Parts: sequence; structure tokens; C-alpha cells
Amino acid sequence: MNWKSIIATALVTGLVTIVTGMSLFWWQTEKAELTYNSIQSIPFDEPSNSLFIQQVEIKNSGDKIIEDVVLVVSFSDEVIERSRIAIDTAISHTKEVKDNSITLRIDGLNPSEGANVSVMYRATSPQSGGAAISLRGKGVVGKIIGYNKGDKKEPIFISLIAAYAGIFAFLMSTKRGRKALPLMFKRFVLGRSIGGEQRHEIASALSMYGYPEKAKEYLNSNASRRYWVEADLLAAEALKCEDSVKIDTISILKVISDIEAIHEGSKAIAFYNIARLHKSMGSESEADSYLKLAKGLDATEIENRLSKDPVFLDTHESNTYEPSRSQ
Repeated sequence: MNWKSIIATALVTGLVTIVTGMSLFWWQTEKAELTYNSIQSIPFDEPSNSLFIQQVEIKNSGDKIIEDVVLVVSFSDEVIERSRIAIDTAISHTKEVKDNSITLRIDGLNPSEGANVSVMYRATSPQSGGAAISLRGKGVVGKIIGYNKGDKKEPIFISLIAAYAGIFAFLMSTKRGRKALPLMFKRFVLGRSIGGEQRHEIASALSMYGYPEKAKEYLNSNASRRYWVEADLLAAEALKCEDSVKIDTISILKVISDIEAIHEGSKAIAFYNIARLHKSMGSESEADSYLKLAKGLDATEIENRLSKDPVFLDTHESNTYEPSRSQ
């Protein structure tokens, strides 16, 4: 090795060492960060007004415990019909639901913990802009996902710098290494795939039953998807269509209900929406069969829905099922 190679190796090694040290220092410094995301459905038009569903997901995206978290979802002229809050029961929290606002107060969120709020509301116009969202915690203000995009490097990028700093320095100091570097980058970075998200499962089912355009909408969305919310949306859209679409949607909901990772509560709502579609087509026995399955998984939620659902409202009182109410 001649003196030029020695100097080049020293410079590269020194530079990588400094960058790695600074990156690790920044990465290991605990940060408080509170983020949220919001999805609003397309309007379900009715004779006098429009029905919407809006889902808000909050998360402690930092490294510190955040105390006194407050989420306020408020509307102006819209009226809340129904709402649901999904949060770990071990997390101490309170909620306050009014005609046009929902307030969720959480004593504290550990890193990576969060909550989901889903709201069904009515608006006098199909152009409703949805809810105004305010999220705060002790010493931190919540930011919508993507607000600070580009200002900070992702933790995975910093961890890769630390893990491969020594390899990078070695490769840059040799001719063979400089040729191998692009191949390694392609394999370990560009070659990775992202999978396992719920929207992929739903998109697959939609494609299977002849709805490729709607499947593309799911795949192009960066927001997280919840099986039970999507079951509600798919059924709500199908109820306005002809029987052939309802039959396809039933098949899609059956595929969703058979997914191994689905939660029992979400599976119950998938069965419930299958029952709604059968009921709308006059298939009473099929509707009763899927209602029974749904109640067996989450009787409290299903009974609550039946008491308000116009599809079942006229016949609910005659229901002879006596599900367990141990929940």
C-alpha cells in the first residue's frame, strides 16, 4: 500500500468515525414526539345530508414517556352519530363525547403506544372538511405525520450508518471494495420489501373479486388501515349498489374475516356487515346466521349497533338469540 492509499484510508476512516459518533449521539438522545394521522371517507349521500367516517390515529413516536396527553376532535356544523375509541385497557384514560366533539385524555403514553378514534358523523354538505384535530402533551405539541419530513433523518438510516461504518471505510479504501459497494447497497437497501400491512390484505381481496381500481386506492394510501373500519366502509358502499356488488362484497368480507391476524372484535364486525348485506337482499336465514357468529365474538358491540342500525331496526326486537353477556 503506497502513501496515497494510506492517506485516503485514514481520511475515510476518520470521516466515518466522526459522522458515526455524531449520529449515534443524536440518535441516543431521548426525544419527545407526538404524532397523529387522519383519514376521512368519501361521503355516503342521503336525501337530506351526507354521512362520513373519519379515523384519527395518535402515537408517541419519540423515546420519552409523554404525560397528560389530550386529543380533541371537533366539528363545526357536523353532528356526531357514533364514535369508538380503541386504546389498550391498561392505559389510564378518560373520554368525553358531545354532539360535535370528542375529547380523549390519557395520563401517559410510553414510546410506540397510541390510540385510535373513529367517528361517524353527518354533514349538511358532501363538501365537509372533516374535524379539526388538536393534540398536545406535557411539553410537546402533536404534529401530523409528515409535518417535519426531511428535517430529521430516520432512525433506521442512522442505525445503518453505525452498523456498516467499519465496512464502508474498508470498502472505500480498496478498488475491489469500491466496485462491491453498489451491489451491497442494491441488495440490502433497495432490495427490501415492505409487507404485512392490513391494507395489502384488503387490496388482495378486492383484486380477487374484480375491483382492481379500488385495490389500487388501498395500496396507494400511506395511512394505516383497520379491518373493522374497512368492513364498515365496504358494506356501506355496497348497500347502495345492486345485489351483484353486495354478493362480491360479502365474499371480500369473508376473506377479511379469515385472516389469521384479525382481532376477534374486528372479525365480529366483519360478520355483522355480512349479515347487513344478506338482510338487505332478503336473505333472512343467512343474516341471522352471521349475526349469531358476530354476537358470539362481541355481543356488546353487536347489540349496540343493532339498536341503531336502520337495516335491522324494525326486526331487532324479535331476535330470539340469547348470547352470553359476560363481556
